[in-house]
Amino acid sequence: MTKPPTVRDVARLSGVSTATVSRYFGGKADAIAPDTLESVRNAAEALGYTPSEIGRSLRLARSRVVVMLVPDATNHFTADVAASVEMALKDQGLSMVLANASEDAAQQDRLLTDAQGLRARAIVVQGAIDTPQIREMVARQHNLIFVNRRPADGVDAPYVGIDNYAAGLAVGRYFADRRYDNCVVISGPRQYSGSSERTEGFLDGLGRETPVLHFESPFTMEGGYEVGRALLVDRSRRFAIFCGNDMIAYGVHRAAVETGMRLPDDVLLFGFDDNRLNEWLAPWLSTVKVPAFDFGPAIAKLICEPPKAPDQRTDIILPFQLKLRQSA
Repeated sequence: MTKPPTVRDVARLSGVSTATVSRYFGGKADAIAPDTLESVRNAAEALGYTPSEIGRSLRLARSRVVVMLVPDATNHFTADVAASVEMALKDQGLSMVLANASEDAAQQDRLLTDAQGLRARAIVVQGAIDTPQIREMVARQHNLIFVNRRPADGVDAPYVGIDNYAAGLAVGRYFADRRYDNCVVISGPRQYSGSSERTEGFLDGLGRETPVLHFESPFTMEGGYEVGRALLVDRSRRFAIFCGNDMIAYGVHRAAVETGMRLPDDVLLFGFDDNRLNEWLAPWLSTVKVPAFDFGPAIAKLICEPPKAPDQRTDIILPFQLKLRQSA
């Protein structure tokens, strides 16, 4: 197997010192004569030489790599946010490594350790789980960005996402204005800030005196389906259901169809996220639209234009919109 070209090979072919080649690839080209720059560039291209990102990161104490952790790589909204971040970072000359934490605290912590080993420029955690390790990294490194799920109390790090409480409040007021009864909220896990904020906002918007059935589910179609099957056994009432995300709503819808119930005649259904599948598979679903492709530019700006003071926290709150369709 042929060995890859080295700095010495480039120096030999271009007729300069290895120090000059290192300066060129280390971002110090301003100190090199134009003719010499051209010689080094031509030699590197002829040999197919590219500098080691590992070596570069060791010298600069950071790399051009951004690590992004996601809670569920199969969730379409989560995937769209990740794609948005990757595109925005590419425009800034940065690369992204995507890792699936699978809503598992131990897996998240292992991935955070790996990100440290890569000397990542930034670590973007979509759907973070509060652990001692993530708290320690925030305090020590100042390069973590929380997305969709706010940092836990006492964790001082930037957040990019919508105001989940305000979005839940808007849905609750919508239900109240239409005098929906037999109201149900199927939230994500309560220990996650996004879930609890959406639920609290919904209950406040509906009115705390209004009776509400509250179920908890993973953010999955399977979770929504199981809750829907149990809830819709009662055919005597027309339920108005607010789901913690669209995936849960899809599961509830399947349970309703299997039970012979129709939307909105027998069941009123409201989702959250408005992921791209809705346009093709669920154009009937009323939901909260979260602008997935606005996340990338916002996150890239935080990475490339960080606050001058490490303790200066910057949150970016993106807009949301109620998308009203046939289901509610």
